[in-house]
Amino acid sequence: MSLKKRLIVTFLLLLIFPMVMTGILVFISRQMLDEGNFGVLPEGMVQLTVLQAVITLILIITSTGLVLIIWLYRSIIRPLNLLTMATNKIKDGDLDFTLPTEPESTDELEQLCEDFEDMRIQLKKQIDTRLQYEKDTIELISNISHDLKTPLTAIKGYAEGILDGVADTPEKQKKYMKTIYNKASDMTVLVDELSFFSKIDSNIVPYNFKIFCADDFFNDCVEEMSLDTEVKNVTLDYISKLQKGQRIIADLEQLRRVMNNLIGNSVKYMDKESGSIVILAEDYDDYVKISVQDNGSGIEEKDIPYVFDRFYRADSSRNSKKGGSGLGLAITKKIIEDHNGTIDVRSTPGKGTCISFTLLKEGSPNASLELGGITDTDYRKINRNKEDYII
Repeated sequence: MSLKKRLIVTFLLLLIFPMVMTGILVFISRQMLDEGNFGVLPEGMVQLTVLQAVITLILIITSTGLVLIIWLYRSIIRPLNLLTMATNKIKDGDLDFTLPTEPESTDELEQLCEDFEDMRIQLKKQIDTRLQYEKDTIELISNISHDLKTPLTAIKGYAEGILDGVADTPEKQKKYMKTIYNKASDMTVLVDELSFFSKIDSNIVPYNFKIFCADDFFNDCVEEMSLDTEVKNVTLDYISKLQKGQRIIADLEQLRRVMNNLIGNSVKYMDKESGSIVILAEDYDDYVKISVQDNGSGIEEKDIPYVFDRFYRADSSRNSKKGGSGLGLAITKKIIEDHNGTIDVRSTPGKGTCISFTLLKEGSPNASLELGGITDTDYRKINRNKEDYII
């Protein structure tokens, strides 16, 4: 019951109940007098009867008012006590409590308690988000310092070697200068990817979504990157299970960045003499699934849940030798999620890795991910031995 209704009920009860009780008492008194045939009552008895009626009326009004005050007090003081308790906890920095409320109550004070609880939940979320952001910032700075320290140390060492005359031949000098140039290039890549990651993580990178033919795009990607992969003795193939002319929704530039990151990772960690990368496109109800699968070194099972974390290194020594910023897969995941898609990884050490992501079809309301595979028929199409693959 709302506070307004309670006040109205209280007023009506205070007004009506004593009148009703008084009427009942008067009626009973008249009945008793009629039945006793007292006739005309003595003056003293009349005064006594009137006094008793007044006292009775006062008792009725007092008891009625007391009951109603207790009823109002309990309905008002409980939520006020809860709000006082909650306010004191928030003042002390404690947000890990629950304010008991009555859902769908029409009482204004109960609704106030419910709104206060919603405020507490939102405040806790904001504080947790801020604390997590500060933690991530500290971790990010630590990782940047670590990744920049190695090339800076190398640049400093080789520069000192040139200045001190250690590189006393043109060949050594050229070698030292080339190393300095390569390390500086690595730092440039790291800074560029870090700058892009900070923008995309802060949601300030504008997306230019377009509708285009999926097969045309991925065929272009394969054609564009095949030359680079062949230099590393790695073949790159595209298999489509999509309907002819299937159109998808994506930002072309950012989707190309995703493919470059995934294919680049596969090439970087390829440990086979004859490497192979297969891009598989599969058709589902509301989305298409793209799988980038290689027969490289693979990822240990314990490391799979963390591969999309920024700067995560499953093998620090291997990553430092291979190069890279450690941000590629984190950027890839963020881009796919911004496309309302999902991304997943499946890997077997020594056999290869498969990273799959989803993209919305034209007119699709949402997306989901189910990691698929390449069948024996698909392998025969590209003249591969299926034992080289993890699926």
